[in-house]
Amino acid sequence: MVLRRCDGHVLIAVLNRPAKSNAINGEVLDALDQVAADVETGAADGVRAVGLTGAGTKAFSAGADIADLDGITADEARAHMRRGQAVFDRLERLPVVVIAAVNGVALGGGLELAMAADLRVASPSARLGQPEISLENLPGWGGTQRLPRLIGAGRALELILTGVAVSAERAHKIGLVNEVADDPLRRSVELAQQIGARSSVAVAGAKSVVRIGLTEGVAAGLEAEADAVARCCETPEQRSAVRAFLSRRAMRDAQVPHE
Repeated sequence: MVLRRCDGHVLIAVLNRPAKSNAINGEVLDALDQVAADVETGAADGVRAVGLTGAGTKAFSAGADIADLDGITADEARAHMRRGQAVFDRLERLPVVVIAAVNGVALGGGLELAMAADLRVASPSARLGQPEISLENLPGWGGTQRLPRLIGAGRALELILTGVAVSAERAHKIGLVNEVADDPLRRSVELAQQIGARSSVAVAGAKSVVRIGLTEGVAAGLEAEADAVARCCETPEQRSAVRAFLSRRAMRDAQVPHE
C-alpha cells in the first residue's frame, strides 16, 4: 500500500494504489504510521528527511477511500477520523523535514495528508481541494485546522464550503503549496537533501517551535524558541559553523585596503 525507497538520506514513501487514485484506506494509514514510527525510533537508519508522493502521474491521493465510509455508524466514523488525525499528527511531528510531492490531484484526505507535511511541491497539473461538502460532510483528518493556518480562515472556508478544487498555480498564489515544479518529486528530494544536510537539532527545533507557537500561542512559542536556540548553541555543528563564519569574515576584513 505504501512503497519505500531511499534517495541518499531521504526516505521516499509512495502511496501505491494507482487504480484507486491512491485513495487512503485503513491499510494505507497503518503503513504511513509505520513509516513515522520507523523514523522516530531510528529503525529507518540514516533518514534525515521524508518525501511523500503518489504512484503514477494522475494523483497524489484522491482522498479517503469512500467505501470505508459507506453505512458506518457515528462511533465508527469518529474512530476513523481520530485514527487518520493521529497518523497525520505523527507525521507532522517528526523531527525531520517532511515534504509532499503533489504529483496530481490532492483532494479530501489526500490534501489533508499533504498539509501534514512541512512543505508542498506541486506539479503544474495538480488540483487541490476539500470536496467533502459534496458528500454532505466536512474534512475530518485535520483539514479544518491546517487549511486555515496555511491560507487564512476566509479562503479555507471558501474551499471547504464550496468543495471547489484549485489549480497548482492558484494554490501557490494563496500559500497552499510552496512551489510548482515540472518534476515535483525531484524538486522535493532536492529540498529534502538541502534541509537534511543541516543540524538535526536545529531542524527539529525549528519545526517544534513553529508548531508550539501556532497551537499554544506566542508566549509559549517564544519560550520554546529561546530553549531551542540554547540547545543548538551546545552542538558541535553550531559551534563549527560560527567559527567558520568568523574566520571567513576575518579573512575578508584582512583583504580590505586600509588608508
